[in-house]
Amino acid sequence: MKQYIRIKEERDSLIKILENLTFEEKKQVLRKVDQSMVNSANKVLANDNPPGEFLTKLPTKFKSEVQAKAMQLGRNLMVKFEIDELFKRKRKDNIKIVNNDFR
Repeated sequence: MKQYIRIKEERDSLIKILENLTFEEKKQVLRKVDQSMVNSANKVLANDNPPGEFLTKLPTKFKSEVQAKAMQLGRNLMVKFEIDELFKRKRKDNIKIVNNDFR
């Protein structure tokens, strides 16, 4: 029987990071992060000799705890970065130029 490992603490920390976002923002951030991680993994797999089977989505079960922790920590870092970018875009859209000509 194969034993798969999932890291609950890392999954809970991801939920905590995303708790202040709306559903649409969560969906947008996670979609972008997951797609960038899949693209990065596929670039690595393409360089293998012979090329490995390409990923279509991120795995949720891992055979070793180290792999699981590395994947979840990487995902958490990418999510934090993407949330920062989301807030920067929101701030940029909310900033309006005020013309004060009090001559």
